[in-house]
Amino acid sequence: MGESDEDNQEFSESIIAECYCCGFFAQLNDLGLCEECATRLERDLIRQRDWEYSTSAFGLSSEARKALRRQIIKQYGANLEIITPRKNSFKKRSSRER
Repeated sequence: MGESDEDNQEFSESIIAECYCCGFFAQLNDLGLCEECATRLERDLIRQRDWEYSTSAFGLSSEARKALRRQIIKQYGANLEIITPRKNSFKKRSSRER
């Protein structure tokens, strides 16, 4: 093994630090989340149908994505676990504005 192999091995290992979401010290992924919080985030992405960001839904057909979402909701419920629900950011304009 050369030095570059050792460097690559060290780089690929997880970092132990404080999780961005829960605050516990654990091995973190590239988003700064522990395994448990990363799993919760994945379920939230599936609940919200954010297929572009979900690794579990990658490469699935539309029907398979729908089935995956139904399964997640059946097993874990429909409420989001980590992601804050979006609120309407649009304000109704007053008819008096010019």
